[in-house]
Amino acid sequence: MTRQASSAVDVGADFIPELRALAAAGVPILCVVTHEERRARALIGHAFEGKRVLEWTATRGWTDDAGAHDPASAIEGATRGDRTALRLMFDVHSWLGDARVVRALRDWALSERDAPLVLVMPVASLPLELDRDARVVHLALPSAYMLATLLDTEIETSEASRDALVRGALGLTLDEARRAFRLAGTHSSPEGALARVIHEKRGALRRNACLELIDSDIGLDEIGGLDVLKGWLQARVLAFADDAQAFGLEKPRGMLVSGVQGCGKSLVSKATARVLSLPLVRLDFAEVFAAPSAEHAIHEAMRTVEAVAPVVLWVDEIEKGLGGSGDARHARVFGAFLTWMQERRAAVFVAATANEVDRLPPELVRRGRFDEIFFVDLPSPAERVQILAVHLRRRGRDPGAYPIAEIARELEHWSGAEVEQMVLSALFRAYAEHVELSEKHLRASARELVPLATLYEEQIQALRQWGQTRARRASADRKTLDLFAD
Repeated sequence: MTRQASSAVDVGADFIPELRALAAAGVPILCVVTHEERRARALIGHAFEGKRVLEWTATRGWTDDAGAHDPASAIEGATRGDRTALRLMFDVHSWLGDARVVRALRDWALSERDAPLVLVMPVASLPLELDRDARVVHLALPSAYMLATLLDTEIETSEASRDALVRGALGLTLDEARRAFRLAGTHSSPEGALARVIHEKRGALRRNACLELIDSDIGLDEIGGLDVLKGWLQARVLAFADDAQAFGLEKPRGMLVSGVQGCGKSLVSKATARVLSLPLVRLDFAEVFAAPSAEHAIHEAMRTVEAVAPVVLWVDEIEKGLGGSGDARHARVFGAFLTWMQERRAAVFVAATANEVDRLPPELVRRGRFDEIFFVDLPSPAERVQILAVHLRRRGRDPGAYPIAEIARELEHWSGAEVEQMVLSALFRAYAEHVELSEKHLRASARELVPLATLYEEQIQALRQWGQTRARRASADRKTLDLFAD
C-alpha cells in the first residue's frame, strides 16, 4: 500500500462528515484544532471536494494575493473576494486577542458565503465574541489502522512486533509516527524497536504537562499480600481479548484503591500496567490546576489519554485533586473528569489511589465510576512475612537465611513501607559495620521505628472502620488483629 493510501483511511472517520454537516447548516467559521496541518489540509480538501481552495499564512499571505500578510486585512479582503471559494487560515490563534481581527471575523460571519472560513490551529482559543458564529472541530490523532498501514510502508516486521509497535505509537501524529517507525527500523531486536517508539511517545506526552509516561517494572509477585486484589486484576486481563466483547464483556473501567498509608496502593497501580500489558500514564492534578485554564487542561489531558489508549491511567492520591475545595475552578475540573469517566469509550483503565477517603465526593466513589473499590488494610502476619521476603530478595538476600516469620510476627501494626524501611535501615547498619546483614541488624532497626498506626492511632482507626463497610478487602485474610483491641 502506498503512503498516499495510508492517509486515505481517514476518509471514513467522523471528521469529514462533521465538516460537511456544519457547512451545510450554514456555520460561517469552522475552527479545526490539530497539530497536523498537512493531514488537516488534505482532509478539508476532501470534505469540500470541487471547491476552489485558497490558503493564508502570515508568511505567504493568500495564495491569490501574496501581499495580505496582516490577518485582519486578509479577512477583510476575503470577505470582499470570491464568495464561492473555500478559505483556510493557519495559526490565526496568535491574533485572536486583537479587536480588529475579531471584528473582521464577525464581519465575515455576517456576509453571504457559499463556504465557511476554516481556521486551522493547534489550540481552541476562540474569543467570546465568536462563540455563536464558530464551531470547534477536533481532528483526532491517527487510528491504530492508520498507524499499521503507515508502519507497513516504512519497515518490515513480524506480526507480533507490528501490533506492539502500533500500540506503542498511538497518540503520535502521522509525521511523529513515521519518524518513530524509521528510528525503530534501526534496531535489530523487537524490544529495542519498541523501546524507541515508546521513547518518541514520551516526548509527545511531555508536551502535556499534566501527563507523564511511567516506566513500570513492578510485577504482582513483587508485592506481598493483597491476594484478592491480585486475583481480580489477573481476571481482568481476559476482558482485553479480541473475543471478550463478542462474549458480552466490556473493557474494564478501573479501580479505586483506598486504605492505610504505606500499604502498597501505589505499587499495585504500577503493577496493574504490567499485568494488563499496557502503558502506564500518570495524571498530575497539581499541573492541571497550575495551568492558566484548569478546565481546558483537563479536557486536553483526557483527549490525549484517549488518543494513546489502550492505557492504564494512574491517578495517585486522587482526593488531593478532586477532594473538593469549594471553589468554582475545582468544581469545573471535577465535573469534567467525572463526565469523562462516565462517558469515555476508549480502553482506559483508571487506577486511582486515595488515603483520605473522607475527602472523596460521593459522586466519585459510587458504583459505575470504577469496577471495584478496594481497601488495603495493614498487613496480616502472613502478609508481613511475604513483604519482608520481597524486600530482602530485592536487595540480593535470601529470605531463607533469616527467621523472617519470627521477625514479621513482632512487627504488629506495621505497614509494608515501614517493613521496607526497616530492611534499608538494617542494611545501612550492617554496611557501616563492614559485615553481612544479619538478624541482629534487622531487629535493631525494628526497635527504632515507631509505626504510623501508633503515631496516628485515631486517624488510622477511622480509616479502617470506613473500609469495613464501604469497600472490598484487598486481602482474603480477615484475621488481622484489630489495632485497638483491649
